[in-house]
Amino acid sequence: MSIRPLLVFIFSYLLLAPLPSLARDVSQLHLEPGDGNWSLGFGLRNATFPYIGTDEETDFVPLITYNGQRYFIDGTRAGIHLLNNQDWLISGYAAYRYGGFNEEDSDELDGMDRDDSVDGRLAITRRTPYGRFTLDTGGDINSKSEGWDAQIRWGEIFERGNYRFRPWIGLTYEDEKLANYYYGVRPEEAEADRPAYEVDSTVEMSYGIDMSYRFFTHHYIGLNFQYSELDDSKRNSPITNESGVFESMFSYRYEFNDFQASYNPDSGFLDDLSEGEWYWRAAAGLTTRSKFNELVRFSNFFNNDERNTGLASLFVGKKITDRFMHLPLEGYVTGGYVRRLENGEQSDFNEYVLGFKAYFTQFPWSDTVKTRVGLGEGISYAEKIPIVEKENVEGKNRSTSHMLNYIDWSWDVSIGDVFNKPDLKECYMGWSIHHRSGIFGSSDFFGNVDGGGNVNTLYIQCHNTGK
Repeated sequence: MSIRPLLVFIFSYLLLAPLPSLARDVSQLHLEPGDGNWSLGFGLRNATFPYIGTDEETDFVPLITYNGQRYFIDGTRAGIHLLNNQDWLISGYAAYRYGGFNEEDSDELDGMDRDDSVDGRLAITRRTPYGRFTLDTGGDINSKSEGWDAQIRWGEIFERGNYRFRPWIGLTYEDEKLANYYYGVRPEEAEADRPAYEVDSTVEMSYGIDMSYRFFTHHYIGLNFQYSELDDSKRNSPITNESGVFESMFSYRYEFNDFQASYNPDSGFLDDLSEGEWYWRAAAGLTTRSKFNELVRFSNFFNNDERNTGLASLFVGKKITDRFMHLPLEGYVTGGYVRRLENGEQSDFNEYVLGFKAYFTQFPWSDTVKTRVGLGEGISYAEKIPIVEKENVEGKNRSTSHMLNYIDWSWDVSIGDVFNKPDLKECYMGWSIHHRSGIFGSSDFFGNVDGGGNVNTLYIQCHNTGK
């Protein structure tokens, strides 16, 4: 059976399932070293909600993936391949665990709050003629549950033309700390119809099938199903309403496979990420009370928050296409470190961003002064909730979310063209909106939050074209 490096990348975009018992991707398929392609897409997910008060949940999730020879990004997983040969694949990675819930999910969960977390994990896969056998183990590194789990699973990939599918089955052990954090009831949370309850360590089986179809050069769709049993210790919890969790997910992704990087086994450790055109951007600005759609139209532009909160940020970006969706749009994957400046309202804190940004540059006057308009989309994780954002969100919701959708809208011009400095042709000065929101409460991925916040920023951005 021919198993191409691209296959695992096709399945990998099926993002992490936001279920308490799972810390990994819906497809349960681990990434393999590939050809350096990036992908952008989305997933539409439907799943049984295992807690009381709600029967099911639907979700929209953004998907960003990278499949390098050494490094990978798989939605909300990122890691490094430690060993890869014909028989073994060993990878270490960090994974965002979507096990949390809050009062927004159900009235019956009033007074209870369980946070998502971050796992540090190690996956060891043995390739055999009978399929792939994987041990995937790890634990909480964000001091939430402080627990750990381990899964043994089998899976095999089959292909026929442009169709690919994979059945799999797994057995998962969760220690008492992890299981109790998401399914237990603390004494201080107990009520007349919700007694205190402790969950023991659990052993649970899960199984499913993943399917993918390539219908054009850059375009892939996927569909997958899985069922996860709940251990008796979880089923007997007063906040549990199901004996298992069934979920399905439809996905679409666009692969930027026209910017492949050739792999040299003797190349440097970071070469599979560093080749090609890169940029850096430094920005700073103040929080505004204006809405995003007002700022895009240059309306109500100087409506700064009176407390003068804001941010300073540093972003880097890597070019992955010259023509996104066959349109005259240059595309970059981008990541950023943001320092939120709360001006004494609360302590300052960090925010982290991963996204995709496209630029249109073909204005009639761009030969004289190169001008660009850009739109970025991605995910943002903030260590705390910005004070203005918190006020906006709490007016519509009972809870807030550290993880929200990120949008960046910008206009800039070439510094070299403006000041007649050819060496600065690919350096730009401009204005952008740093936006965080929950997509109108439509996504459990973002905590079902309706609302967010905007920051007006000025920036300088310089490109290394790699020439």
